Amino acid sequence: MIGRGLPALVAALAIGLLGACDDGPAGSGAGGEGASAVAAMQHEHDKHDEAEHGEHDEHDGETGHARHAAEGPPRIALSAVRGVGFITVGPPREEGAWFPAEAEAEETAEAALTTPVAGIVTGLAAAPGDRVRRGAPLVAIESPELAALRAGYLTARARAAQAESELARERRLNEVAATSERELEAAAAAAAVAAAEVEAARLALAARGADPEAAGAVYRVRSPAAGVLARLSVVLGEGVEAGRELGRVMAGDARRVRVELPLPGPQAWTAGAETEVRRADGHRWAARVEGVPAALSPDTRRLSYRLRLTGGEPLLPGTPVEVRVPLATAVVLPQQAVQRVEGDWGVFVRDGGEAVFRPVRRGAELGGDVMVLEGVTPGEEVAHQGAYLLKSLHLQRSGGSERHEH
Repeated sequence: MIGRGLPALVAALAIGLLGACDDGPAGSGAGGEGASAVAAMQHEHDKHDEAEHGEHDEHDGETGHARHAAEGPPRIALSAVRGVGFITVGPPREEGAWFPAEAEAEETAEAALTTPVAGIVTGLAAAPGDRVRRGAPLVAIESPELAALRAGYLTARARAAQAESELARERRLNEVAATSERELEAAAAAAAVAAAEVEAARLALAARGADPEAAGAVYRVRSPAAGVLARLSVVLGEGVEAGRELGRVMAGDARRVRVELPLPGPQAWTAGAETEVRRADGHRWAARVEGVPAALSPDTRRLSYRLRLTGGEPLLPGTPVEVRVPLATAVVLPQQAVQRVEGDWGVFVRDGGEAVFRPVRRGAELGGDVMVLEGVTPGEEVAHQGAYLLKSLHLQRSGGSERHEH
């Protein structure tokens, strides 16, 4: 009501003031009181207008935020930014990584080194990785047990020789009737017992792999097959018990490779899938996956895959190699092109003369590059150099913060 009646009131007062001006100077008498009234009324009018404008501005601010949210992320004019370079997104490609692996022989080609006697290790004739021939002495063990068996064998032989001599003497005496049949039978029985003792001592040595005629206090563990000494689990001066495994020999060459991978494992690796194997000197082999593991390895808690070389020369068992494992088929971009903004990975895509942030699904890193599984299309242009500048402007205009960015 005051806002609508105020102009008429002001006009009436102005007419009165004009009349008053004829009577005296403004600001004195009735004319001064009228001017004060006009100023007061104008002040009230201004306050009313400010209140209305304030409500209007607040309403405009709320609708502005809603409109910004509806429009999506802020668009950054490239003309206002310097130092930003763009690259064109290429087509997806199959990418992989090289994982450490080891060449191994067939299970049937692996043989264990064991000692049949207890003793002390006094000699090692080969080291892991060395090629060995069948029957080659690999570990020397000084064994009191073996010495005792050898002594028993020699004693039995001496007794047997004495018994044979006594039997021969009794036979000669019997021929001239100088002894009785009973004495001859006793000598023959004693010779038979002595011969049995010799055979028992010989068998005791032979059962331990020792030559009864050449055995001594030192027992030599020999390679059971020609191949490569894959492992040795004893050291000089170590005491060992009979039956203990001392190492393993891989017979022949290796055409299999074992590689252990973390979960979830490559989806493309099914039985028969092809890949590559390489050695440190750059030599490469084609290989094929033999089978997919059904459970984790109990030792490493990883998936253990076995591959078979399909060509080229065989490897030595135990040779360290690398296997190419397929990761995924995806777009590959430089790492600096993929920025993390408020918890989301994304890229800045050129749209005419502007750049806009677009979230993507980030994959594995490939050196200085990164795989992008979703979010970009081949042929688009994304910021490469200076992408961090666009990130900073994006955060300023969207009201975000870099406090939690890593």
